[in-house]
Amino acid sequence: MKAFWLSCFLIPLLAVTGRGALYTFSPTPTDMYDLDHHSAYTWRVDNVNLGGLSITGATLTFTNIRNWDSNPNMLFIHLLDTAKHSGVRSFLDATGVPVPSAQIQDNFAGSLFNSNPLVKSTTGNTLLANPSFGMTPTTFKIEFSLAQLAILQNYIGNGNNFAFGFDPDCHFYNSGITFQLRTGQAVPDNSSTAFLLLFAASGVGYLKYKFAA
Repeated sequence: MKAFWLSCFLIPLLAVTGRGALYTFSPTPTDMYDLDHHSAYTWRVDNVNLGGLSITGATLTFTNIRNWDSNPNMLFIHLLDTAKHSGVRSFLDATGVPVPSAQIQDNFAGSLFNSNPLVKSTTGNTLLANPSFGMTPTTFKIEFSLAQLAILQNYIGNGNNFAFGFDPDCHFYNSGITFQLRTGQAVPDNSSTAFLLLFAASGVGYLKYKFAA
């Protein structure tokens, strides 16, 4: 009797576990044309089906990224609700060979965003980072915060797609860009777990008292 009661209690307790999935996306080409200073880029990811699950983590990774010289530089990285075109698209946003190093401006911000031909001016737009790089290859990762995960969830829910906007202001060689997205179901928080364990202990105590009586 004791074993039966405890097994009935533990089955629902152990069943409260998360199921989820890991999605990996890469643009074509994977290096996005080495992120040339003369262009700004969008990468739209389509047909994203989360299966009703919540996003629990997301990581954008640039492998072996480096600047082509030692001049000042910046890579503007944006998360977008969508973009006008699927896959990777670009437009020329700078001229000169080489482009003057002083010309560092974000084409996915302010008035430049409003005139950017790759997006609509009403598109949801979140700046993720604007790092600079040296000439030594490095792997750069952006781990999404809880607030950014919520924004990404909202963007995907608005049409089953999302996009990134990249404006490289210098030229960034790299070995490839990947985006990983993790989903899962909510699991009990510490207070819920503590309550369940307390309830289990109370039940065991009750059984001991009942059978001892």
